[in-house]
Amino acid sequence: MALKTHGITEKTPENLLFSAGAIYKNLSYEESKGWTGTVLGATNGGITLAITPEYADAEMDGATVPVKGAKIKVSETATMESNMTEFSEGVIKESLHLIEDTNQSVTGYKQYISKRSITQDDYLKNIAYVGTLVGGKQIIVILPNAICTSALELQGQNKTQATYTITFECSASFEQDDLEHLPYEIYYPQDEVTPTN
Repeated sequence: MALKTHGITEKTPENLLFSAGAIYKNLSYEESKGWTGTVLGATNGGITLAITPEYADAEMDGATVPVKGAKIKVSETATMESNMTEFSEGVIKESLHLIEDTNQSVTGYKQYISKRSITQDDYLKNIAYVGTLVGGKQIIVILPNAICTSALELQGQNKTQATYTITFECSASFEQDDLEHLPYEIYYPQDEVTPTN
């Protein structure tokens, strides 16, 4: 039998990811409601999702090359970076961990100020990427206990739509049995099963 010279199958066209996707915060699923959450805002320039495990090879006398079974996962990071173009109140507040200063009053405005320390309230329940395959099904990646770790850099120019980059990082929580893995979740759509009679 001759080997194929490509990896394309009849399923390939519907499994392509062509959309930029959307970022949700506090996404959850209930059987009665389905998926619910809040869209973070409009993006321009795409979304980068990075889940990066870190490995170490156990050192053993007599082994001068990597040995099967001796690779150990020692750490991992999970981040989501996006170029936001919507300059909304929620994104500004959550990306910089600000608090509202209720002692000041300027008619028509809320005033936000920096605070000294990060608190539990600065962590979102989760941040999620929702992408749509060409076939119409959605892929969902959820990063729980997400906190924004990037600076706010904004450059406004005439005749140019402003964008700014935000990065959210997934964190472990004390509810886990161990603090040696991140609790991210990836939901991939199942193939439809045809009932048999």
